[in-house]
This record gives sequence, structure tokens and C-alpha cells, in this order.
Amino acid sequence: MSRRISMGTIWFAAWAIGLAAPVVQMMSQPTVAAPPPASPVGGFSFAPNQLAGSPWYRPGDPSRPVNGHLDESFGQRERWPALLKKLKQHHGAFGITAAEIGHLSSSAGLLALLQAEGIPVCVELPAFTQPLDAAALARAEVLGEAVEGVNIFSSTFRIDAPQGRPEPFGKGWFMTRDGTPFIPDEIVLDERVPNLLPEFDAAVLAQTPGTWEERKQAARRQSPFTVSRQPYDRLLRSLMDDYVRYLAVARTHWGARMPAVSLHWNVNPGCEWRDEHGLDAIHAANPAWCKTPEEFHHIVFTAPQYNSVRYLEQLLDVLEHAGITPRTVFMDVDWLYSVPYVTETLRRHKSSLAARGVQMGISVVEAGLGEHDELVYDGQTLLRRAAPNTPPNVLYENTLVAIAEYLRGSGIYEPGMQIRIGSWSRRPVETEAEVDETNPGSMAHAANRIISLLQP
Repeated sequence: MSRRISMGTIWFAAWAIGLAAPVVQMMSQPTVAAPPPASPVGGFSFAPNQLAGSPWYRPGDPSRPVNGHLDESFGQRERWPALLKKLKQHHGAFGITAAEIGHLSSSAGLLALLQAEGIPVCVELPAFTQPLDAAALARAEVLGEAVEGVNIFSSTFRIDAPQGRPEPFGKGWFMTRDGTPFIPDEIVLDERVPNLLPEFDAAVLAQTPGTWEERKQAARRQSPFTVSRQPYDRLLRSLMDDYVRYLAVARTHWGARMPAVSLHWNVNPGCEWRDEHGLDAIHAANPAWCKTPEEFHHIVFTAPQYNSVRYLEQLLDVLEHAGITPRTVFMDVDWLYSVPYVTETLRRHKSSLAARGVQMGISVVEAGLGEHDELVYDGQTLLRRAAPNTPPNVLYENTLVAIAEYLRGSGIYEPGMQIRIGSWSRRPVETEAEVDETNPGSMAHAANRIISLLQP
């Protein structure tokens, strides 16, 4: 997904110009048909990587295929009856990417199956990490409009002259293959914070002479988008206001049928490396700090600030002021860089969200291992291990189960927390009948093991 900061190698969208705009007040809505009663908050959700494209929401890029379409795989009930039953039992949701809606039928296949089983559909929206105006991005995703005169469905998501689906430009994501408007039960916004905070060049920061402010200014990797919203406090607040501005467009469009709203939130070292307030605090405590790039990259081991917890609290305050209460905040975790750091961060988020009555979720996925590696839980921590003779799909499943075991063993997981079982990468490779839950290494097989592990 557009996507997560991982392993110290950070992937970000290409920069483009975006101007800050004032917070938009939530508009009163016309009277429309009342939505169905909201389902209880789920304990598990399932989000396989059936994207028929590539990671980072580029489904039209033929050089980086992932898997087939959902109607041809999970649209077949006989391939995952046990998991269907478990999701129904735990009020679980089925997660799909917005780009896949146009490949689904409204009357058969997956959507009809989920409706018959009473399983909510949760849609991941990809554009929010783009450094463009938030309201314009919402009008693109929900209504299909251009952004600054550009068709981002073509330029960003590589959907050109689509076959087997409606053209999203002019319509938005929410139109099924047979031309029926689709309203999901839940939408999940990707991480605008911290992905759109500026990076700092660790080598430049370490080697530049002058005052701390001069060193920071030299090391800051600016972009037109971030420059237009500086200084840092203004930039941070404007990114939080962007959530309100985006959701104002969605609420105006959907009215009383507005889906529930959930958020993704990063738990990884990138949150420390991009946190200017945190860098200031470390330098104030030790003015001799950061004479080598390694000192900068070792923040999570030597001087973690955990300010991302406070920033999430501030974001929730901004949303609450606008009348928006997220259903779930999903923690997107990098388990490969520092297990102690992410564990402590999760503990702090868990306490903070519980105090606010917001459900905490954890995305049990892994996007950074090689196809012959896995994570294992040794009863204390997660370890990386090479297993070249084990099928890659099985290694992926073992990794997801190990993460779940660690969450339980460390005390992070407890009932009431939502576990979102999924994939952000090509793994596992499975199309059509390969998704069968009886196949070791399939996503459905992994999900059944994890749910049974956490809810025996």
C-alpha cells in the first residue's frame, strides 16, 4: 500500500505542489434513506492482496503483477467456508483496495457472498499519501475528478484505458464492474502523518557546520508541498486538518450513508527520523549529538521520543472537534528494525487509545522479508531466519503466525483489539483456487490459524 515506512528504506510518493487550506466545517446533510444499523466493532478483519496489479496501488502496471481478482478467488464460497464462519462469528470485515471495486460484480461473486453472510466490506483508500490538496484528492477518489488538471488514476495509479472495469476517471473508485454505485461499510485512510513530513539527510545533518538550526535547514529535504506549509507546527497541524477536509467531501457525497471511518498509523523508526520536535529535544539534551549518520539512524535504540503517540492524540482531537470518531486506528508495524521500539510504541498507543474509547487495531502483515526468509517467535522476541527449502507462501504464513504469537506472548494483544490479517506485497502468490483455506501458505489458511491462536 502506498505505503509503509519499513526497515529504514522509506518509500514515498513523488512530490507535487499542494497548498494548505483552512479547515472545512462538516456540512449539514440532506435527508436520505437511513443506513442499516452499524455492525459491532470486529475482532478480526481479512485483507488479502488480490489486486491484479502491483504493490503501492498500481494495478495497471503489467510488469509487477500480484494476484488475480477477488471474484475469481474469494468470490467462491467453497474455497474459504471456515474463515467465512470465523469472520461472521467475530463481526469481522473483508478488506479490499479501492482499485479492485471496479473489477467486482454487484450481483454475484465476492460482494454478493459477503452481503449474504452479513460480513462488512472495508475499503482501503490509496490517494491520501499523495502530496496534493486533501479535498481535491477526496473529490478524485469519491467523484473521479481531476487533481490540478491531472487524471491521477492514470498518472499515479496506472489505470489507462481499463478493460473489464469502468473508467475511474470521471466516476471515482466506487463503481462496480456492472456500473452500480457501491458504498462500503467502512473506509480506511492511509497515513498522511508522518508520510508527508519532510525527511532529513542524516549525512548532511552530521557533517554540516554551524548552529543546530542551520544544520537542520541544510539537511531538510524540502518539497514544494512541505515548503508551502512550514514551519513544522503549521505543517503538522495542516496535515491533521487534511483528514477533516477529505472526510467533509466524502460526507457531503454519501450523506447519511457515510461509511465508518478508520485510520492507518505508522509504528516504525521513520516516525522518529521525521519528527523535528524529537530531533530538537535530543539535540537540546546533548548538543554534541549527531556527528555521524549512524547516530541519527540509531535514535530508536538510544533516544526514542515516542512523539507519534502524542501526534495521534492531537489528530484524534482535531477529528473529534469536527464530529468524527474513527472506528479503529490500525497500527502498521515494521517488525524488522527494532522489536523493543515498536513494542513500547504499541504499549503507549494501546493505553492512549483505550483512554479515548477508540479501538486499536494491528495490521498483521510483513512487506520487507525476502521470499526465502521468515520471522519466528522464540518465546521472547521475533527472529529472522532463512529457510530456502520451504515454499515462500508457507514462509509468509509462518511469519504472520509468529507475529500473532508475539503479540499474544508480549501482552500487546487482548480481546477487543482488532487484528487485520493481510499483505502489502506479492506474498503470498495465489490466484483463483490457490486461495483455498486448506492449502498451507494460503492467506485464508494463515488467517484461520491466527484467529484460532488468539481466540481458541
